[in-house]
Amino acid sequence: MAKGSTARDPFQMHGSRAVMVDGLMSPVIEQQVQAIENALESIPDFAFDLSKTLVESVCKTVLADIGHTADSKWDAPRLLRETTNRLNLLPRGHPDPAKARNSIERTIRGLLQTIQGLCELRNDYGMASHGRDHLSARLGLRQATLAAQSADTIASFVYRVHRDALIRTPGERIYYEDHADFNDSFDRENEAVRVGGVELEPSYVLYRADEEAYKAALNEYLTENGDTDADEEPVDQES
Repeated sequence: MAKGSTARDPFQMHGSRAVMVDGLMSPVIEQQVQAIENALESIPDFAFDLSKTLVESVCKTVLADIGHTADSKWDAPRLLRETTNRLNLLPRGHPDPAKARNSIERTIRGLLQTIQGLCELRNDYGMASHGRDHLSARLGLRQATLAAQSADTIASFVYRVHRDALIRTPGERIYYEDHADFNDSFDRENEAVRVGGVELEPSYVLYRADEEAYKAALNEYLTENGDTDADEEPVDQES
């Protein structure tokens, strides 16, 4: 390496990758995370478009998981607001919920402002937004990194909070890996299923064969163990 030169470590979406390590993010969202990291190494302009897309994908996934359909007319700030309105953002059993709610509301407003900034950056400087004059002003790597970091913070926080809530209060879509305690309990109480010499866990067989029956058994288990969030209210943001 030449004297005075410095090596730059490849950019990583640390928040999103931490969620991925836990096996929570879908393959499609993982691909978007990887695409942002690749863009910052080769085509930083493209990171603006991809960052906005990542946040939108997470919000739409969260809404679908809990049985709500995102309106195609919602812009990114509205989409995030509609998503966070339906999430329990407070720590479970917090001793000072009123104060915590105020802090969370301020944080959400800041996140919405960040998303709005991403939208404006995408519209003005995104490589794949609306087309542009080849001599028009461009932003650089530092600005593209800011967009990616902002998207990473928002996406990982919202998705992690959402999946934590699903473990206690299942939504419209059920993820088998979210309920290890129930699966273990169900497997202890039921005989293994043997097919062609292969032994299968009964909880997984039920999940794959009849998801509604799995959901009913799961909800009964959570109710009996008092492990639901039925009494907790999500933060409600003004439109």
